[in-house]
Amino acid sequence: MPGLNLNRSLILTVIAVFAMLTACGSPIVTGMKVHMQNQEYDEIIQLSDSVIAEGDSLNAEIWFWRGRAFTEKSQWTEAAESFDKANELDESGSLALNEFWFVFFNSAANTLNEGDFESAVDMLEAGIQIAPDRPDFELMLGDVELNRNNDYQAALQDYQNASRKARALIATLQEMIDDTSDPYTLDYYNQNLDKARNLCIQALYNSGSVMTMIVMDNDSEEESQESIQQIKDIYAEALDIDPTNIDVLDALAGVYMLEGDYDSAIGIYDEAADNINIGVSEGWLDESEASDMMANILVSKGYAYIEMEDYDNAITELNQARDIIGDDFIVLSTLAHANFVLENYDEALSILDTALMIDGLTPDELASAYYIKYACYNRKEMDSEAAEALETALEFQPDNADYWRYLASTYSRLGRRNDAINAMEKAGELDPGDN
Repeated sequence: MPGLNLNRSLILTVIAVFAMLTACGSPIVTGMKVHMQNQEYDEIIQLSDSVIAEGDSLNAEIWFWRGRAFTEKSQWTEAAESFDKANELDESGSLALNEFWFVFFNSAANTLNEGDFESAVDMLEAGIQIAPDRPDFELMLGDVELNRNNDYQAALQDYQNASRKARALIATLQEMIDDTSDPYTLDYYNQNLDKARNLCIQALYNSGSVMTMIVMDNDSEEESQESIQQIKDIYAEALDIDPTNIDVLDALAGVYMLEGDYDSAIGIYDEAADNINIGVSEGWLDESEASDMMANILVSKGYAYIEMEDYDNAITELNQARDIIGDDFIVLSTLAHANFVLENYDEALSILDTALMIDGLTPDELASAYYIKYACYNRKEMDSEAAEALETALEFQPDNADYWRYLASTYSRLGRRNDAINAMEKAGELDPGDN
């Protein structure tokens, strides 16, 4: 009986389709999946909202597909809230929520940009629950602790957690690469490996930077020396990942500067400069970015030479930096200081006049420049000009007791006895303990 066989086949087909739909979940979820295949994201959101509004809000899959739709629309906060709800309801852990960790990260970044730090931290902590192995969340949490709360220890802990997770991620990705022969999959894994390495370097760099700040605030020499070695080890680990990283080399040189090993610092600065040139020649470093980096290295080398009292080399390095970045206040004021020490007073005064023409100088910068002018005039025994320079410096730092004392001495040499007495009294008011 052909008709019976046909009906039987039809019935079996219907049963099979029904079983497939049942396996996929509720008809609503199935509809959402169809909409997703058709890129009908608004329809998914409308459908899920209507179901939730009718009281069916305990289905994890509905929240999951709602999150998927918002993800496709780059509405990160709405997507994260949906995934967070799905995670709360997904008791079996069957939903691949950890694949959407970036949603929580992007939402937190946007929220931070809007100035809502509390909500951003909540979103980052939710992200950690979704994808506990990702280093990105602690990296951003560390930034919040450091820049918002000024809590060095909390920031350091977050950065160290991030570096630990990044190292584990690197190892996992390397194993996956070793076990893969498909070129497309291999390319995907290698891209993720590069990102994981960069995250690890960033976390290590931040850890070292925070530890350096802690050392600078620490009065215990023994503890500082121990911490300095730890910082060196942290930067060495970062350089094992990328020996050409300019920021890490610069930071490592800064640590040697901190402990007074200026020769080692200069050697590392030279290595950083070589890598900048290599980066430009090989095309992985933009020329404009490279110029800024090179100027920073030259300025740092200039400081190192000044600390070594090698002022001629300091001036050479600083002039090279000036050739790159132009008239920068820090470069010019340091050049003026070096020329002052070398008794090139006219050159120092000329440089300071150029520095004072820079727009937007802070009161402290203006006071510092006029003070160095005073020092130059004082050495040249030009007391009237020296007094005028100090008077101007005090317009920007009126509570500087040292300036008032120097001014009193200068007034005395000029025969301005009453002014000298008044200036000395002012210094005594500001710093009674020095009388």
